[in-house]
Amino acid sequence: MKAIRLTIPILGLAAAATLSACSAGGPAAAPSTAPPSSASTSGNVIASPTGSAQVSVPAGVPAGLGALPGLSSAGGASGTDALALLPAKFPLPSGATGLYGGRTGGATAVVFTVPDVSAAIAFYRDALPKAGFPLAADSLGFPLGFTGSGITEGVIGVSGNAVGVSIYGTFTAAGESSPSSGSTATAAGSPATGGTITISQNSTPLTQACNNATVNLEGDSDDVTLTGSCQAINVSGDSDHVVVGSAGSVDLSGDADEVTVNSGSPAVTKTGIDDMVQAG
Repeated sequence: MKAIRLTIPILGLAAAATLSACSAGGPAAAPSTAPPSSASTSGNVIASPTGSAQVSVPAGVPAGLGALPGLSSAGGASGTDALALLPAKFPLPSGATGLYGGRTGGATAVVFTVPDVSAAIAFYRDALPKAGFPLAADSLGFPLGFTGSGITEGVIGVSGNAVGVSIYGTFTAAGESSPSSGSTATAAGSPATGGTITISQNSTPLTQACNNATVNLEGDSDDVTLTGSCQAINVSGDSDHVVVGSAGSVDLSGDADEVTVNSGSPAVTKTGIDDMVQAG
C-alpha cells in the first residue's frame, strides 16, 4: 500500500477508516514541514480512526481535527481574522464562523463552524471547482482534496460541527488581496472615506465599515453587514443578503438579492429578478 497522504478524522467514516488502518499497520502521522509526496494517489487519502496521534489543538477546535496540518496550540487568529487567512475567492458555506486560523510547519490551517456539516460537504463538492480550486482527491466520500493557483496541496476535514481546511503552497489570502487602484480596497481592508469596497467572495459572512464608500458586491450567497453610511451599494451577485446603516443609493442587478436599510431613503434601482429593498 502506498504512503498515506494526510490523516484527518472525518464524520461518519470511522468504520471504514479502522479497516484501512488495520491493513496498513496503523495510520501515519500528518506532515509537519512539507506537503505530502506527489506520488500519492487519491485512493490513499483515508480517514484516521479516532484515537490516532494528534497535536495539541488550539482552544475551541474539536480534538477530531488534531491531525490537521498547520494547527498550533499557541497563537492563531479567530473570527473573521481566521477566515481572512483562506485564499482569496475561496468559497465558504453559509453561516461559517471562524474558530481558528494559523500557519505552522509550512501549512495554513483554518477551522470554522457551520450549521450543517453534511450540507458543507455537498457545498464544497460543487463550489470548489467553480471558484477555481479543482478537486484533487476524493477518497471514501471525504476528505476532499483540492489544488489551485499556487496551491500544491489542499485538504478539507470535518469533526462535529467544524470544518478544517489545510493548505500547502503560495497563495494570496483574502485578507491580503491588493487593491486594484488607489481608491479601491477589498472587503478585508479599511477603505479611505469615499473609496470603493469590492466583495467578490462567495458564501461569506462579513461585517465591514462603510465609511461613505461605494460597495460593489459581486459574490453570490453572501451575508454582509455594512456599518455606518455608504455612498452607494451595487449588488451584481445572486442570493445576497445585505444589512446597511444607511445608503445614498442601492442598485440591484443580480437575482434574489435582499438589502435592508436601517435609516434613510436611498434611491433604488432593480434590474434583477426577485430583488427586494426594505427598511430595517
